[in-house]
Amino acid sequence: MMAYSIRRPGLALWGAWLVAGVVGSLLPVMPAALNLRFPTVADLGLDNASGFSSALVGAICLALFQTIVLGALKARFSASVLMWIPVSIGATVAAYLAIALWQVTVPRTVISVSAIKASLPPGFPLLQVIFALFGIAVAVVVGLAQGILLARVFRRRSAVGLWLIANLVGAVLVGIVFGIRLQEPVTGSDADRTAIFLSNTLIDAVLYAAVTGAALVAFARRRPEVSAGDQA
Repeated sequence: MMAYSIRRPGLALWGAWLVAGVVGSLLPVMPAALNLRFPTVADLGLDNASGFSSALVGAICLALFQTIVLGALKARFSASVLMWIPVSIGATVAAYLAIALWQVTVPRTVISVSAIKASLPPGFPLLQVIFALFGIAVAVVVGLAQGILLARVFRRRSAVGLWLIANLVGAVLVGIVFGIRLQEPVTGSDADRTAIFLSNTLIDAVLYAAVTGAALVAFARRRPEVSAGDQA
């Protein structure tokens, strides 16, 4: 029934993509959160094995669940569909390395939060902008790589641009919301901190999956584009 429903793109596909995003995001961080280790953007460093492993495991887990949805949508796990896993993982690692190298090469006086904040007008949403920028950097690399693959899977060249835009919109929303929540003081027991971290991860996953899921439904509903070579 799931395979039949998801082949008719709409609410079933969007819901399945949403579930894949939530489960794929929460599952890899659950062990760390229960051990009171909370991976953040600050952990993205070339000398931080924990931060790299968290990003890698998260990318693998999310890609696996998303591949299940794509396979169900296409009614088979073709080579193009299975390529979603290495493409997503490779793009995430590339984005990770780019951010880590940027942190190493750019002088601390330039990327210092306090220095940037001092140069901005009062009330400027600095945290929201910072996290949105990190998200945009990842979205450009991952969205472009995945979009190229989706254009092949669905035979729609427009999927590249649409998927990239959806990733950018999702990244900006996640960055803004996360920046707002980060300003709230974290108090309470270890259990409270774990619950806050997991709820933040859940909200981020829902926002990103909801936006990209809507884009997936949009071009999955349309007929494949036929090139002049195909017509000949």
